[in-house]
Amino acid sequence: MAQIDPHTLIPGLPGVPDAGTVNAEPQPEAIAQETADRAAHAWHRERAGEDPAVPVGVVATLAQLSRPSGGPDTAAQLRALSPADLWRVLERVWAMRWVERPELAAWAAPLHRWLTSTPSSAAADAVAAVGHAALDAGLLDLTGSEDAQIRRGADVLGPTLARVRPAGAREAFAEIHSPPDVAKLLTNLVLLNEPPAPGDRLGEPTAGSGGLVRATASHLGANGHDVRRFSWSMNEIDPVAAASCASNALTWDLGPDVLVFCGDTLTNSDGPEQARRERADILAHHAELVELAGLTVLTRDMRKTLFPTGGAESPSNAGDSKGD
Repeated sequence: MAQIDPHTLIPGLPGVPDAGTVNAEPQPEAIAQETADRAAHAWHRERAGEDPAVPVGVVATLAQLSRPSGGPDTAAQLRALSPADLWRVLERVWAMRWVERPELAAWAAPLHRWLTSTPSSAAADAVAAVGHAALDAGLLDLTGSEDAQIRRGADVLGPTLARVRPAGAREAFAEIHSPPDVAKLLTNLVLLNEPPAPGDRLGEPTAGSGGLVRATASHLGANGHDVRRFSWSMNEIDPVAAASCASNALTWDLGPDVLVFCGDTLTNSDGPEQARRERADILAHHAELVELAGLTVLTRDMRKTLFPTGGAESPSNAGDSKGD
């Protein structure tokens, strides 16, 4: 799935010089760690609260945006927005993702649900501070790439969640994110003995933010496989981490068949099947809303055609014509 051009969200982005040639060889892990460090520092400095969904959500949302090579500097344009305008841009990102992939947008809801509220000045300032910190760390050099294989080079959300969440909460969720080098090694060993075929389902029952899935997708892509032709499933008990899996599935372009389930695999072994049913319900609801929106537009256009303002056959003139 392509990243979102910010100009489709807000045409009046501030004018800034072109970005020039985007670094063709970003250092994914360095960018991920720097982004997590700076975003967490900005969040704690603002004393904006302890809900990790907000700072992780800011990074996750920015990770949906593109930074075209040779085009306007997306990061500079976003920095030039007022905090209130930046908030609105972030909200529109998920409106667009809902149109394209409603199930992943719905599963990612803990990361963006808060954007639908009217922010206080302090809240908007805190979100802007986290956003600027992530942009300054070079986030879009990684996640804004037009090449999905580059975007699969690192997981930004896992380290960010680990740094913004209090230690006690991490212990409660038994939260241990797989180090990238360990995930890569495990993936290489498994796939060396059992190379998958297109259509196979690949997944992780305790996914965290999707680190092992990312390593698998990266390995497959590097070896000439079309990552989008596989089926993927991720299960995680922590709602923010599960939402991060859904957001990462978009950033990493895992394709049309992705299942994300939030629950405990020790007490619920059919997570993927439940996620499949959830997806069917979400897609059915999405189709109903799209059809309703289409009918609304069609009705409006028909009224304009049949009853133009001031026309002889408009309802406002119908009573007058009867008396003639």
